[in-house]
Amino acid sequence: MQNRMPKDNQNDDVSMYYPDGDYENIEADDEYLTNLKRKQKLRKKRGKLTGSQKGMIIGIFIVYAVILFAIAWITFYKPAQPGNDEIPFETGPIQQETTEIHPDNENPDNAYTPETPDKVGDFTVVDGIYNILLIGHDRAATLADVTILVNCNTNDKSITVMQLPRDTCVQQFVTNKLNAVYSTYYNGAIKDGKDVAYETAMEEVSSLLEQTLCINIHHTAILNLDGLINIVNILGGVDLYVPKDMQYYDPEQGLNINLKEGYQTLTGEQAEEFVRFRSGFLQQDLGRINAQKIFLTALFQKVKSSISITNTDKLAQIADEVFKNLHTDMSLSDILFYAKFLLGVNLDNLNMTTIPGNLTGSYYVINRAATLEVINEYFNIYNTEITDSIFDRNRFFCLDDQTLLNYYYADSETVLDEMYNGQDISDDSIYIP
Repeated sequence: MQNRMPKDNQNDDVSMYYPDGDYENIEADDEYLTNLKRKQKLRKKRGKLTGSQKGMIIGIFIVYAVILFAIAWITFYKPAQPGNDEIPFETGPIQQETTEIHPDNENPDNAYTPETPDKVGDFTVVDGIYNILLIGHDRAATLADVTILVNCNTNDKSITVMQLPRDTCVQQFVTNKLNAVYSTYYNGAIKDGKDVAYETAMEEVSSLLEQTLCINIHHTAILNLDGLINIVNILGGVDLYVPKDMQYYDPEQGLNINLKEGYQTLTGEQAEEFVRFRSGFLQQDLGRINAQKIFLTALFQKVKSSISITNTDKLAQIADEVFKNLHTDMSLSDILFYAKFLLGVNLDNLNMTTIPGNLTGSYYVINRAATLEVINEYFNIYNTEITDSIFDRNRFFCLDDQTLLNYYYADSETVLDEMYNGQDISDDSIYIP
């Protein structure tokens, strides 16, 4: 009959399970079992996360999710387009009687009569085409030295810049020149006690150009000269060929221009001198506008070669200057969209022109026919062509003066300026008499 141990000792004495002579292994096996149990407990403990560990994992997940969302947002975001029922200009034919204009003032057979079509086209927005109005004002914020329309066509990855000379003839304003339009609206907003006068002024200028040129302006931005200077300095200067010696001194405007002809790197201060110089050009402001084309091309190249997503320090500095000196109705998403688009445009897809026209006296008078051609080719966001019957319907861009009207209604071939390509400007510059 097999011996049985008392129940109290069954869990402690295991010698009965070992054959004779193996009893000395009991202690070693007992130690092994103890270590095995300890390891099993540790595994169970490691499998459980503490509260802080769970929080850390959730936090990391959220950060990665935000980063992925931001990348997706930047990749797929597009600025809003107006609805097809939000056309900012009149699309019906002119209702009022139109006085015949005789370009040569003598021959009635050459009389100009606007078209009056029976049916107006169906204006449907073409996706991917955007227009931006840029204004650069003097330090007193009274006169607009620079007025530019920029078209961003994401469909063919091109940028078209059209400059409007400060002396462009317009109606309804004291000096009858375009540079007084912004200042008139700005001063009016100040007088009316508007909190942010420049916003009101930009809205008014934008609306006026939309109605007269029959375009849609998606965004507006106004930049002061200090911002331009600082951005150029952050980029390390801009490389370009100064077409002639530039010397001019005007203490009232704070101008002391002294640049020598030749290829050089301009600092921000010298860049201001370059884009503001005009007294030594035969065509004065038109010469300055063509010099600005040279500068804009050089700046475009510098930005593309200097800016990268990895250069966070330079990006932060430029962003700081932009937000301090550029006032715009764009959202941060809009700015990122256009910045990404700009960096993806090749130099040979950058086009620049002056609004077509001619100088006469102290005015620059736009050429109606040539300007309409440029609008339809580069700035029209609709699938319907802008017709002569609706373009500048109230003749805002000309006074009731026979000489000015002759220039306004002249053939499109008579205009002074042309469309310049960025690559051609980079290779051969622009001849400025």
